[in-house]
Amino acid sequence: MSSGSPAIEFSGLASLVILLMSVYNPVLQAQTCSCAGAPLISSQNFATVPGGSFMGGLTWEHNNISSLYSGANELNNRTQERITNTALLELSYGISDKLSVTGTFTYIEKSRTTGLQTQVNPSTITTSGIGDGMVMMKYHLINQDLWNPYQFSLGVGAKIPFGTTSLEANNVALNADMQPGTGAWDGVGWMFVSRAIRTLNMNVFLNGTYRYTGTAERFNESDNYTFGNEFVAIAGVSGAMWDRWSYDGQIKFRSTTRDQLNDFRLPNTGGEWLSLKTGVGYQVHDWVNLRVFGELPVYQQLNGTQPTTSFVLSASVFFSFSQNQNGFIYGTGE
Repeated sequence: MSSGSPAIEFSGLASLVILLMSVYNPVLQAQTCSCAGAPLISSQNFATVPGGSFMGGLTWEHNNISSLYSGANELNNRTQERITNTALLELSYGISDKLSVTGTFTYIEKSRTTGLQTQVNPSTITTSGIGDGMVMMKYHLINQDLWNPYQFSLGVGAKIPFGTTSLEANNVALNADMQPGTGAWDGVGWMFVSRAIRTLNMNVFLNGTYRYTGTAERFNESDNYTFGNEFVAIAGVSGAMWDRWSYDGQIKFRSTTRDQLNDFRLPNTGGEWLSLKTGVGYQVHDWVNLRVFGELPVYQQLNGTQPTTSFVLSASVFFSFSQNQNGFIYGTGE
């Protein structure tokens, strides 16, 4: 179990050794992962929040990162298993019918088990803590209502480094991808467009988010880590099934650039992912909605060799303190 004791002060020579090992050691290369903390940028669930209304959502997400890929090819010699569980609290308030503000807060737990095929007793490391957060202003250029089937919204915000980056195991500082936070401020841009097809009682939407990552100084001035910039695009359809039940189907594309340690771009980070996500919802009350989702990757093209997502499960409860004439309208993400 990791602890939050003070980080080890690495010398410049030690940092250089770590860098060279990450370049030349193929075993260490296979342990890296494009995992930049909590899944914040694809968690924006509310596209429309009417003026004076308050909406919230609590989501639990389980990400199993146990597949091992080299490029687009899956490898069978899997030696480790990674699990990430995240709780996300999203709160949105409509300042006016055109402008709303959203805050997202997270708690994250990560575990990594190594030596599954090479050791009699595999080793597991678990970390947990408050993750990074995000605040975003959303401007609704076109609002969907009873007379207009279209909606178009833009948003801009920042990811805030609430999470720690100094956790250790056995008095050794853990890698950046096992820390609850990233330690850096990021800029975030967001877009949402949708159209209601009332004859079919459904809504089609497109959601895009881009995150420009900042750099975190983790332990000293010669240990600056930058996660890769991230782009997520989601196309989906949602609608009513029967009684209080609803459905949601999505195609998600995610792309990240390589992570960077100081001036060196790490070879086994970054890539592209395409996945399918489907879910069902149940309207418990006029102001309470429950949803569960499952997500499976269908294609991935990774840089080098990396552990990657096998499947994702999530469950959410959404609530509104001011019911509007449209009910819940979701622009859901990862």
